[in-house]
This record gives sequence, C-alpha cells and structure tokens, in this order.
Amino acid sequence: MRKWLIALSILALTILSACNLSTEPPVQQIPTATGAVSARPVVVINSPENGSEHPVDQQILVSAIATDSVGVTRVQLLANGRIVKTISSESPTGSQTLNALLDYTPRETGTLNLSVVAFRSSIASDPALITVTVRAEQAQVTATSAPNPSVPIINPNDPTCRLLTNVGLNVRQGPSTAYTRISVLAAGTVVPITGRNNDNSWWQIRVGTTIGWVIDDYVTIYGICTGIPIVQPPPLPTNTPLPASATPFPATFTPIVPSATPVPSPADLVVTNISGSSTLTLDGGGVSSTYTVTITNTGASTTSQFNNDITILPGNDIIPLGVVANLGPSESIILNVSITFSAAGTYTLQARADSDAQVTEQSEVNNVGIFTVTVNNP
Repeated sequence: MRKWLIALSILALTILSACNLSTEPPVQQIPTATGAVSARPVVVINSPENGSEHPVDQQILVSAIATDSVGVTRVQLLANGRIVKTISSESPTGSQTLNALLDYTPRETGTLNLSVVAFRSSIASDPALITVTVRAEQAQVTATSAPNPSVPIINPNDPTCRLLTNVGLNVRQGPSTAYTRISVLAAGTVVPITGRNNDNSWWQIRVGTTIGWVIDDYVTIYGICTGIPIVQPPPLPTNTPLPASATPFPATFTPIVPSATPVPSPADLVVTNISGSSTLTLDGGGVSSTYTVTITNTGASTTSQFNNDITILPGNDIIPLGVVANLGPSESIILNVSITFSAAGTYTLQARADSDAQVTEQSEVNNVGIFTVTVNNP
C-alpha cells in the first residue's frame, strides 16, 4: 500500500510539472508609480485633424504634445496598432512638456488609425487617437486639415540636405554632449545641414549666422546629403585643475562667518531676432512663408514653462509659436512659424515671448520683437 502511495505522489508531481511547461514567456508586471506620483502622462494630437484625408505614399506629420509632472521619457506613434515611430526626450529624466513631430508614410489606401502614446519610463498614457483616410492620389483628397503653423510643409522634391527636429533639441558647439549647449531648436524646425561627423551620428547645421551641432537620434533627414563633408570638431572644453599646494595654518584662527546667500536675479525673455522673407509676391490668391523667431533668456535664472505667439497686423490674427520650458541664463530657443498672406499690403509681425505672463522677469516690457513684410500683387 505504501509503495502505491509513493508511486501516486510521484505521478502527481510529474503531471503538475508538465502542466507548468509552456512556450509562452512569463508575464511581467509593469511597475507603477507609488506615493505622490501616481498620475499617468497625458498626450494630445494637435494635427492632422480627425477625419482628414491624405494621399498614399506621402508622408504624414503627426504633431503631439505630451505632459507629465515628473517627465515624459518617450512618445510612440502607432499606425493601425503597429509601432512605426518612437521619439525619446533628450533629457535622461524626461521632459515635463514634450512637443513631438512624428512621421509616417502610408503605403496602402483605406482607413488609417493613428495613435500616440506617451511614457514616463514604463508608465504609459492613454492613447490619443485619430482616424484618417488614405486616398489613391492627391486629386481624390477633399477633406484636408487646417494648416498647423508649428508643422512645416516638406517638399519631397527639394534636393537641399536639411533636417527636421522631431522634439525640442539642443544645439551644441561640437558633436558630443560634452560640448556646451549654445541654443535650442523647437520641435518642427527645419534647418540646412552643413557638415557631419564620421559616422553621421551628429550633424552640423546653420541657423541664421550660428553654426552648431545636433544629434541624429532626434531628427529626420531630407534631401540629397551625399555631398555633405565630414567636419573636424572643435577641441573639447577642458577644466584644468589648479596645482595643489601646502597652505600653512595661521598663527591665530579667525572663524569665517558665512554671509547671506545672494538671491539670483529673475529670468528676462527677449525676442532677439526674427528672420524670413520681407518681400513676397502673391501667387494664385495667396503666398506662404516660414519665419524664424529667436527668444533669449538674458536674465540670471532658469525659466519655468511659458507660451509664445505672433500677432499679424493689421487684423490682430494671433498664431501660437509653441511652449518652452527650462530656458537657462544666456540660452536661446529658435521657433519656426509658417504664415499665409492672402492679400497685398504691408504687414507687421509682432512676436511675443511669454505671451501669458507666466514667468517672473526682470522686465516685462522687452518681450516683443517686430518684423515688417510687404506682399505685392503678381
């Protein structure tokens, strides 16, 4: 009887072990935030519009903004449930506000479901969803999106070697994060490429009169770039330590009384440059042009998040320039906006930094820059 019981026990253990064998990987629980940080990131699609139509084999640029109290580390674009583009924040800890421009080229006609998901590490947001229709040719497109000033118009036939920034991107003095940051490009900025490093992991660009470098991980390349030269980087910045020397103790010790810590001066936002075409000619009832606005923090403190806009006079039409956060002392950000003029005349563009007065500044009267545009009849 005892032998039968032992045999039955062994048989039961064998069956249980066999039941535990599986070709499926073990299920891993995704960690969730604990304590005060419990909310998930939030993401919104700004363009294209839900229900819009697009031709097949032409790139769709999806503009999204993701926010999180701790930091958005990456965003993903999905087409019909399949991940087609992932963009990470350049900051290792993430960005509280991450503006992203994600591209996808549909290869088939029909209904296309596009969704964007934002992440704080492994914590995912609810997806932002839109549905668009892909047509066989441009002539069949009838439902188009309203133009989004922050989304550039890309000419696929332009051979100029250039790049599009997918997120807000640091411009550095050389091709490495060891070099000093000299400015910031907003998401959706298109700039010409003037050079590259040996493995094309960094690109040298020109913004106005400024030459700098951006990393390839956060950009989309357009045009013919085979003739772009390899550029030798400038010397890396060095910190030379002072030689150590023996310091004799004084005969009598006098304690040093710490002084009060000085409070740094506030930030100060100034529109330092507006560039673009100052003379245009109407073509077919309208003409469009892109303008570049440079905003510099001339103060002594890093800013919080702030909005920016541009007003077109006459008419008082206001176009948003985008959201900026954490602009440090002496740092600049470059924002692009596309403006369409439908009638001849003289127009004044008034670019305003911190348009909602969210930042405490040394001066609130120097936030506006002015640019004049003359539009002529054909």
